[in-house]
Amino acid sequence: MGNYCQQVEINDKDFASVSIENRQQPFLVNKFDTKSFNLNISDLRQLTQIESLNTTKSQSPEKVKMVPFNLKLHRKRTLHFESIQDSNVQTPTSQNREFFEFPNGVYKGSLVNGKKEGEGQFFYHDGSCFKGIWKDDMANGYGKIVFQEGEIYEGEFENDQQHGHGKYTSNQVKYEGEWKDSQPNGIGQEILKQHYIYEGEFLKGLKHGKGKIRWFTDGASYEGDFIENQINGKGTYYFPDGEVYVGEFKDGYMHGMGKFTWPDGKVYEGNYHKGKKQGIGKLTTHNLIYNGEWYDGVYNGFGILETQGKVIEGYWDNGIYQK
Repeated sequence: MGNYCQQVEINDKDFASVSIENRQQPFLVNKFDTKSFNLNISDLRQLTQIESLNTTKSQSPEKVKMVPFNLKLHRKRTLHFESIQDSNVQTPTSQNREFFEFPNGVYKGSLVNGKKEGEGQFFYHDGSCFKGIWKDDMANGYGKIVFQEGEIYEGEFENDQQHGHGKYTSNQVKYEGEWKDSQPNGIGQEILKQHYIYEGEFLKGLKHGKGKIRWFTDGASYEGDFIENQINGKGTYYFPDGEVYVGEFKDGYMHGMGKFTWPDGKVYEGNYHKGKKQGIGKLTTHNLIYNGEWYDGVYNGFGILETQGKVIEGYWDNGIYQK
């Protein structure tokens, strides 16, 4: 005949000592008569510790890999360098010479009414050099600038700002994509040498919006939402050892509702708090199912454990069955 099973409604009174979500709404559980198991206390302890602490706490990564830098990798660089000022140099008014001196550098190219216009090359006093299209005395159109420290930007300019599509290269960083006001802004690809490759949206120089990132060091990857250079929102994280987490994130932690899958088939689906199972959740393995409350990564509070053909319903403390 099997064990006696009765479906009952549990209200707030039954859970006076247990913290549960949405207490205003009752929910249904299958309440089993544990007396029919004929188990003694030693049997219960052995049964309830089978995969409680070992499986649910130690084998679940608490934190996803953080984006290495919460800083802007791209310094905002403009063409208005004034490291050297020469008050004796006047703005040129004719094209009788090949080179023209300006307060912040030397220009080679065409002038119209004393202003840089058309194709030209400007050598700044600080060592930077720009070659490209000028309009109304400012870089407008396609051009290339080599900064004094060796960084290179090649692409579109608007009013002396990197603006439009362009490619930026330094000793550590490569970025190609959209720019606005001399910062990555829009869709682009960023490669940080020996660290990661990121493809997705940028805002004011930071990873912000939808994107995907893969780390070179261990092969971990993430695809989903970013906020100001950090994993925030909803997404999927692939751990190096084959675990997969799909759900909500906050400041680089698994936080909120999510589903964690292990390579051997174990699955947890429920609430997370700063990388740990906390709240209501369900763990399914090859030989047990636990559905109930969690705290700090282990069974804690009211829950139902089904294993080896037996069902235990009651309260848990730090992964250990109490009653």
